[in-house]
Amino acid sequence: MYYQIPFDFGAVMQGAPLPACDLVESIAQHVQLLVTTKCNENRFDRKYGNSVWDQDFERGLSDADWEDKFKTSLLSALENYEPRIFNINIVVKAEMVEKTWPLKKYTEIKKKVTVLINAQLVESSEKFSFKTELYISPMAVV
Repeated sequence: MYYQIPFDFGAVMQGAPLPACDLVESIAQHVQLLVTTKCNENRFDRKYGNSVWDQDFERGLSDADWEDKFKTSLLSALENYEPRIFNINIVVKAEMVEKTWPLKKYTEIKKKVTVLINAQLVESSEKFSFKTELYISPMAVV
């Protein structure tokens, strides 16, 4: 049995059971956590997470270099912290997108990062697929 995250410890303290999920959902939740956690953020394991967040606002990196660092860091994190998958293939694509807020009279420009992961489950060799989109590097143009 696997548990959904985030845990609602308040409900557990009142006697409610923790909501469960299946293996694929558990892996997907853990992958999302690895994607969004910065290294040194977990006080019990400083290596847990993704080191690309150290380069989030570096101007010297091209998008291709940033994507490569993200992919390399995430692959390392998955190989070290997610033993339930193997044969991992990661695609990271960054692009600038803009959102205009007519009532606020400004345009917001953000980096949209799409992360696609294909792998296989250790337990059954079935295919595992994961996709997430992140919006980072906020910038407002007035």
